[in-house]
Amino acid sequence: MGATKAGKITALDFKLYWDSGAYVEYGANVVNAAGLSASGPYRVDNISVDSMCTYTNLPPGGAYRGFGYSEFLFGLESHITRMAEQLGLDPVEFRKKNAIKEGETLPYGAHMNPTGILEAIEKVGKEIKWGVKERSKDPRKAIGKSLVCFWKAPAMPPNASSSAFLKFNEDGSANILVSGMDMGQGLLTVMAQVAGEVLALPVTKIRVETPDTDRNPYEWQTVGSHVTWGCGNAVKRAALEARERIFDLVQRVHCLDKSTLYLEDECVRCRTKPDFRLPFKDFVINGIQADDHTFKGGPIMGSGVFMPEFTSAISDPETGQGGHPNVHYTTGSAGIILEVDRETGKMKIKKVALAVDCGKAINPDLVKGQIVGGLLQGFATVLYEDMRYNEKGRLLNPNFSDYKIPTVMDMPDEVVPIIIEVPQPDGPYGARGVGEHTMIPCAPLIANAVADALGVRIKSMPVTKEKVALAFKAARK
Repeated sequence: MGATKAGKITALDFKLYWDSGAYVEYGANVVNAAGLSASGPYRVDNISVDSMCTYTNLPPGGAYRGFGYSEFLFGLESHITRMAEQLGLDPVEFRKKNAIKEGETLPYGAHMNPTGILEAIEKVGKEIKWGVKERSKDPRKAIGKSLVCFWKAPAMPPNASSSAFLKFNEDGSANILVSGMDMGQGLLTVMAQVAGEVLALPVTKIRVETPDTDRNPYEWQTVGSHVTWGCGNAVKRAALEARERIFDLVQRVHCLDKSTLYLEDECVRCRTKPDFRLPFKDFVINGIQADDHTFKGGPIMGSGVFMPEFTSAISDPETGQGGHPNVHYTTGSAGIILEVDRETGKMKIKKVALAVDCGKAINPDLVKGQIVGGLLQGFATVLYEDMRYNEKGRLLNPNFSDYKIPTVMDMPDEVVPIIIEVPQPDGPYGARGVGEHTMIPCAPLIANAVADALGVRIKSMPVTKEKVALAFKAARK
């Protein structure tokens, strides 16, 4: 990495070697996704990235939450902190100075979408009291702090599409069919909220069917933190189509200009006739009876399709320039206060704060849940999860006695979720994905905080207490 003495990053040469195991399978997609975004959320005018997939005698590597971003950000964010120290600059101010802004050029030549990364850095820094040195009450322990930035784009082909179908029922409620999968992240709830906003229906009156791909409309995949954005756009379009059919019908039968019509409290209302009120349950199935006693309309339905038609995976094979492989980036920042035992290396997370710009939090509680859950999963991979192989590629610890995962007892003392909202122009109500992002900053968070506390730099994963204790012991000799 090259930078001016004033702290402006001028160049980055990044070589990434990925162990994809004995068979590439899906691992090549991880290699590609990481290579496209290896600059991190920073403006770098001169950049060279080579992301290379290698065969080894280990089990095949594939997709996992973060899709390669956790790994390259470990190296990049660790290096950025070291670079700031070399320049005699504050690591947080160094990140602020170089954070990417809307409209700036991405590594492959496209332009950055709206981002609230500077706001995220500010709020996280304030939350961990960056710049204030803290001391442990226990003389055997030291306290370190760190703040890092992160970003991620959905890894998807340019023709990844979503579709949705919506129908009304006799009681004025609605059913939505999608094929996006709810695996606990709350997708079906959010889809009901998106449709409810258009149709003035409470979510209690909207049933989003559990996906069955035999009968539900198509969804590319529920991966890449993209379904709130992609599937949400399809659901919104389906709801808008249903609303338009409602307005067309009311205009035809009641001779009301549809530009004056609006939906409120499960009814059609009219701005020029305040007394006009037509409940959904009175017409969304059986239609509206006209003056001649015939019925007009019939069951109200809507369908919606979304495909990001502006994307392209075609670029110059030598330079990587010219395409638009990523639809957008979700950005953010995270900070930590870490207590480290100098003798044993044991670490305790006293406080962690994470701010993520989700564009628009359609369901803030679900976003906060993603932040807390993502951090815990991330800290698990950093502090505990260690896969050991022998020289023939056989896993030596294939059980939960030797392969450790955290429990509730290992939760940070305090987790502060922070929601930033800088709208995504092409997202449903400005929303963009947030599912994977809350996990990916964990490795550099821990490594940089250990370095701040003890002055030793851990450069490999996981950052176990044994590594920390041995590194500190070696540094003292």
